[in-house]
Amino acid sequence: MLNRILVVAVTLVGSMVAAQPVETRQVAKKSPFDRTFGIGTYATGWHGAYGGAGVGGRIRYEAFPFLGLDLFGEALLVPVPHGLRHDHPVGFNLYVPFRMGQVVRLRPLLGMCVTPSFFHPEEPGAPRADTVLVGFHAGGGVELALHDRLSFFLEAKAVTWFGNDRSVQGWTGVVSGEVRPFVLGQAQLGFTFHLGGA
Repeated sequence: MLNRILVVAVTLVGSMVAAQPVETRQVAKKSPFDRTFGIGTYATGWHGAYGGAGVGGRIRYEAFPFLGLDLFGEALLVPVPHGLRHDHPVGFNLYVPFRMGQVVRLRPLLGMCVTPSFFHPEEPGAPRADTVLVGFHAGGGVELALHDRLSFFLEAKAVTWFGNDRSVQGWTGVVSGEVRPFVLGQAQLGFTFHLGGA
């Protein structure tokens, strides 16, 4: 009799345990776009008044969900006859991030930069034609989340530079006293590593 009671009790307890709902926790997938800071690196190219190609890096800060800031620096080689030219833009972007779900967002942007530009004639020791350009740009980009801390981006900008016209021959460089605009397009693609809370 006692054995039967024990069997029935064990069976009832087992049934009650089996009937208990199992609580499951689903961890929400984090997005890199929720993070405040970012460090990026990218390849870039110019086309228009003159061409060029190079690399860049930037630091990102998103103080608000509707506004972000990029501080960037770049180094580009610009093909020229009879010499060597290299430009080094330093500036900023202000952008408005538009989230398209957890994975994609759009980034319309505008900004400005200052560019030390160095023009070396072929002849060693010949006078150079160095100057500083000031530029304004506007454009946009798309950003794709690859991981909770990593994203890929592609951007295109229209840029207007203001600076002195220059010419370089094999034996000398000449900087014009006239300031004129130079209009070109810029494309860049790269990766951002995102930091900060999420």
